[in-house]
Amino acid sequence: MPVYTREKLSGFLADADQNPSCAYLLIGDRFLCRQTAGRLEKSLLSGGGTVHALDGEEEEPAKTISRLRSFSLLPGRQIYRISDTRLFYSKQVAKSLWKRILTAKDAKKTETAARHLRAMLAAGGLDPENPDSDPARMGNHEWKKCFDFPHPGGDLSWTTRLLMETGNTSKPTTTTTAADPAALLQETLEVGIPASNILILLAEEVDKRKRLYKYLKDRQVVVDLSVDKGAGSKARKVQKSVLVELIRTTLNEMKKTMVPGGMDQLLDRVGFHPVAVVMETEKLCLSIGERDRIERKDLDAIIGRTRQEALFELTGAIGNRQLGPSLIISGRLLENGIHPLALVATLRNYVRTLLLFKALQEQPEYGYRRGMQANVFQRQCLPKLKEQEHWKQELKGHPYAIYMQFKTASLFSLAELQHWLQQVLKTEQRLKSSPLEPLTIVQHLLITMLGPADQKTRPATKKLQ
Repeated sequence: MPVYTREKLSGFLADADQNPSCAYLLIGDRFLCRQTAGRLEKSLLSGGGTVHALDGEEEEPAKTISRLRSFSLLPGRQIYRISDTRLFYSKQVAKSLWKRILTAKDAKKTETAARHLRAMLAAGGLDPENPDSDPARMGNHEWKKCFDFPHPGGDLSWTTRLLMETGNTSKPTTTTTAADPAALLQETLEVGIPASNILILLAEEVDKRKRLYKYLKDRQVVVDLSVDKGAGSKARKVQKSVLVELIRTTLNEMKKTMVPGGMDQLLDRVGFHPVAVVMETEKLCLSIGERDRIERKDLDAIIGRTRQEALFELTGAIGNRQLGPSLIISGRLLENGIHPLALVATLRNYVRTLLLFKALQEQPEYGYRRGMQANVFQRQCLPKLKEQEHWKQELKGHPYAIYMQFKTASLFSLAELQHWLQQVLKTEQRLKSSPLEPLTIVQHLLITMLGPADQKTRPATKKLQ
């Protein structure tokens, strides 16, 4: 059977209503999977029945399979929904899980980071509860063997604390036999289960080479709700379409409308967080009471800028020499209450760090070269750099983040970065003494920084007082 995508959800639900399958696999963003599973369950249970919700971390596969095989005494359809199933994990998905771990850790989402970490250990064939599985103790060879990607380097002791502080409260599984739960489930579905029993599996990541996945794709139903979370224009376009659809659906359900341009303002403040977009839209709808339309003043009053990474977006655009996005982001930051001196302070620290890293790159004893891979940098250069107490503060971040800043610094010359720092300091003085609008001063700085690199061909800019 063909794999359904987000664009074909209406057809998928219609097919499920007319000709239900005995097993469904939903892949992708956790919130989108749960939302779609809810719609599917509503359709399947129109004639009555029960949903048995199970967590993949606590589920006992043998027990679930036994229940699928059995006739229930309860009336109507019996749906067994397993969230975060591990049946499709393998070391091939470990790298994706590691990225999710770092993202959750940086956002201080401890429980989410711990959940992904335990999933990664399980994907590598390790027991998260076994002290010998501690990632912080793994060498390069063992890490690569278990997870199929190079050791990230640096101090990973935080992974130990993460597992200890969160603790996995799941029950000990009874499936530590030679039987493969995925193979056993496939065999069960092939033989057949009672028509009133239906299985719904939810997973953020799957190894599509797994036999169970191929079976579900060919004989049952797979729905791929994955969304590219990259920063490219194509990825952002897809992300926006997903979020706009969520906002529209929520508004329709609550019988409200939104002022033109309101959706863009909402998305700019929330970012690509589907669950947050829905919650904030619901909050807006409730806040306006009996009124039908959400106005801009409601957005300003109710929803602050929830994206903590907004300032980092600006430095990222500057590092990529993107003048247009830099001007747009800086304008929105000031519009949403970021103090201009705080914004300039961020730029000052960013440029100073780039300048330092560029200077260190030109010191042959550290062994940095342009185009160096992250694992080589972390293994060969970073230990030498950290021997210098002078740069302890600048080098205390995550090894990969430091590598990315080194990579960005290599794209600029020392002279250019020195010029940038001079302009940032002048801008700081202007903000404190000039009668000009802060937006004008800040955007003049960005135009000065990101104009043509050749000073001889750089267009003259009007001097600010």
